Amino acid sequence: MIGTKRYLVTFVLSTSFLFACSSLPHRTAVQGGDVTVTPVTYTYAVSLKNKKSKLAKKELFTYLKNNKDDLLVYGAEISWKGHSAKRLAMEASRWLISAGTPRELVTLQSDSSQAVDIISLSTTIYQVQTHTCNERVIGKYHSGDDGCYSDNLRWQSMLHPDRKLAGQNRTTVLPQDSQ
Repeated sequence: MIGTKRYLVTFVLSTSFLFACSSLPHRTAVQGGDVTVTPVTYTYAVSLKNKKSKLAKKELFTYLKNNKDDLLVYGAEISWKGHSAKRLAMEASRWLISAGTPRELVTLQSDSSQAVDIISLSTTIYQVQTHTCNERVIGKYHSGDDGCYSDNLRWQSMLHPDRKLAGQNRTTVLPQDSQ
């Protein structure tokens, strides 16, 4: 009888300790991210002064080749004013699409606000700014922002964080070179 009471008391005390430990307020290991996604638009313009379209074409295609990697991922909005600039814009559009930029990321539009014949390429890249992670203290696991570094790196490595924030999942498949 005394042995049974002892086991019963031990059982009640051990279960109460378990419930007491489980009811303590603990923070979760990873909390929601604190990110700011800022659109940054880069614009490059070439003026077709004095009907020098060959020089303008060379300058434009040098820009396209030098920035090919970014343009393949983010695309470009090409605007123009003038007949020669329109022809050049069409060539640039065809070049981008043949290089592997998805068609929906290359847009063409006429720009009547310019005074001279001009062609411009605009690319919007979304840059992620994350909060600074707290220093880790040995022995203080679950101290508030465990996983902060990996979460920040994941957001900063995304190509289209704006699509993730908007809840739109899009997959872009780039064609491989047939060599």
